[in-house]
Amino acid sequence: MIESVAFVPNSPTLIGNLGINHSKTVTALQSIGESLADKIDAVIVMTPHFQTFGSFHLVSSKKLKQIYDFYGFPKELYTVTYEPPGDPDLAGQIVSLGKAAGIPVSETNDWGLDHGAWSPLFHVFREANVPVVPVSISPDLGKGAHKSLGATMKSNSITKRLFLISSGSLIHRLDLFQAGNKSLPLEAREYLNLCLTSFERGNWDTIRNAPSELFNAAAPEGYNLPLNFIEGAVGERFKARVMSNEMEFNAASLTTVVFESL
Repeated sequence: MIESVAFVPNSPTLIGNLGINHSKTVTALQSIGESLADKIDAVIVMTPHFQTFGSFHLVSSKKLKQIYDFYGFPKELYTVTYEPPGDPDLAGQIVSLGKAAGIPVSETNDWGLDHGAWSPLFHVFREANVPVVPVSISPDLGKGAHKSLGATMKSNSITKRLFLISSGSLIHRLDLFQAGNKSLPLEAREYLNLCLTSFERGNWDTIRNAPSELFNAAAPEGYNLPLNFIEGAVGERFKARVMSNEMEFNAASLTTVVFESL
């Protein structure tokens, strides 16, 4: 059963000093963890840094490999450890549910916990004692398949108490990602505001109908497929709470949102 759903940022700046501080984001992530203490049996995390094609992959390893999938950062970022256990049984159960629903999905041991997953979880469950099942995005399958996979998480046959999270940035302009940049396109900020309005109103349509020029200017991380996964999990009627919303070098947004189905 789904206990909580959240969309969270995943920047390496959350776990090391890169000259910018995201105290509001860190506080929001820690607050989520505190609210879920003793209420969660496992985490399902979809990260845009884990991409597969033709099918979704769920990591079913009992021990998750920590992946430092970022480059050119200070050495101390590569010494931060976050090593929660996996949950092979849960991964297998979700794969079975997905296949029964006609969704191409399979288990894998060829991936682990990339920074798209562990940089936010580092603050949510600092003790790394909650089992985690990483889930890939599969861009060629499209938005509908990601939404359908999210919907399978609501199955009554899943008796474990789940925390579903997707990570990414609603604005993800890596071409502008440099300290001192002051030129974020107005259309990108309009897209972010549009998403925030959609969350506040509890209505996905505002995001679904976003003008293409706004979407393209924002270049959401993972094509917003992690958000489509959340859409399927929470359904059409929901309320959301934006817990933090920060900007990074005027190039990427760090937005933390908690969703509740109605």
